[in-house]
Amino acid sequence: MDSSAACLSESIIFKGLEAQDIDTLVPLFSRRAVVPGEILAQSGHNTQFFFLLEEGVLLVAMEEGRAVVLNRPGDFAGLSMVSLNGKNTATITALEKGAVWVVSCQDILDLTSHDSQIGAIIMDGWQQFCEEKAPFCSNKN
Repeated sequence: MDSSAACLSESIIFKGLEAQDIDTLVPLFSRRAVVPGEILAQSGHNTQFFFLLEEGVLLVAMEEGRAVVLNRPGDFAGLSMVSLNGKNTATITALEKGAVWVVSCQDILDLTSHDSQIGAIIMDGWQQFCEEKAPFCSNKN
């Protein structure tokens, strides 16, 4: 299993998917090294990408002074945590040297907007992730 598939399999969001479903998602992701202080997404800018943490630490600074620290492999900076109506609602900053898997926000939104088993599993995983990491995001869809 390559490292992107391993990271997807570790993630609460994608953990419920079958191995063949993970394999179909792998080509959507590309690996990117990050350094401390690097800004991956800026609040107010158009949302282009979501980020799946492989290693390191990310700070997701949201509106109203809310923030989430992502520090486990498979943590996901995406969906309602960082974006609304195509605009970033959070600034995502690398706090430590590490690596993320970058995916087009449109690819994830396409997966989750269709009435499919894959979409339902991802959204169930997303709700579970939010309940654990950012309960104030879990009711936003």
